[in-house]
Amino acid sequence: MTIELKPEQERIIQRQLAGGHFKSVDEVLTTALANLPDHRFDGESRREAVRRMIEFGEQRKLSLGEPVTRQFLHEGHRV
Repeated sequence: MTIELKPEQERIIQRQLAGGHFKSVDEVLTTALANLPDHRFDGESRREAVRRMIEFGEQRKLSLGEPVTRQFLHEGHRV
């Protein structure tokens, strides 16, 4: 794969290398890519997230019709 960098991007990489933070361009790019957020959600992950949100709401007796933020504020004062 061939990648073209903008001049500013190349300067950033060169500064990282010159500063001794990384030993190679590959290491800079690997670190940068590893820090990108992972937005992959499969169907099972979404179902699990929804299940946990529903469970959270049921445990705290929340519904869409009540002022949730106000309830949490009052709950924080009880602790």
